[in-house]
Amino acid sequence: MRRDSTPSCGHATRSEDVRNTVLHPPPTHSRRLLVAAALAPLLTHLMALGASVEPGAWLTVAAPVRWSLAPDAVLFTAVFAIVFGPIVGAVVSNAGGRPATLAAAATSFTVVSALLTLAWRFDQTGAVNYALRSHVPLLAVALALSAWGAVCGAWLRNPLDAAGVSLLAALVASGGLLVGGAAVGDLPRPLIAAGLAANQLVAVAIAAHIDIFRTDVLYQISPLAHMQIDYPTWPGTTAAFVAVAAMCWGTLSLAGRRTPRAFHYVKGSHP
Repeated sequence: MRRDSTPSCGHATRSEDVRNTVLHPPPTHSRRLLVAAALAPLLTHLMALGASVEPGAWLTVAAPVRWSLAPDAVLFTAVFAIVFGPIVGAVVSNAGGRPATLAAAATSFTVVSALLTLAWRFDQTGAVNYALRSHVPLLAVALALSAWGAVCGAWLRNPLDAAGVSLLAALVASGGLLVGGAAVGDLPRPLIAAGLAANQLVAVAIAAHIDIFRTDVLYQISPLAHMQIDYPTWPGTTAAFVAVAAMCWGTLSLAGRRTPRAFHYVKGSHP
């Protein structure tokens, strides 16, 4: 007698449930991501405060000191975006999350940071302009990094591989030119200019009025701090990162979504 190869009803139901969960993540997952993205700038701005002011003096910070915290907080927030943006993009995309969710998270992250920056300088002339100017490039960087992570998450089956590859690429792009040592000084000027234009940290620092190569650490280790270099303009770098984000989302759209990775690990299923 021929054995029926049709999966049992229970197994089919379980597989379909997992597939539906991955293809259409519950709204609570998206909400949690948005809440986490909104809370993250609180951490980075507190880190900037803790790095400059003793905890006992937090409630009595003088206005000039408080104003000076804004650029530091923006830089801390940019570093956070560079590290976690690609990881979140890779993990969410690998699990079947929607690009709109990542874009909303990046926007929430940036808006909260801008409001906190405005709070540091609420009584200073030009505070609104500074908050907007410093965070437009940050939003572009966050969108580009999460989109790049999403591409890696769609291409690579293992979420750890996707997160690792996307993070490594982001760190090389943002830190290679900054901490490359003496060899960086011997690079052709056009190559240095291209590296600065592609650097996420430089893009945000320019808009936040931070001469990044004159900071304590980079002034000691980077030969670029002792050279005459021309920084790119922040509108140009912002447009470039928006273009990167658009290309990444376009790549995902044209290539189509691959079979959700989690479906391959369902007990009893086969790739």
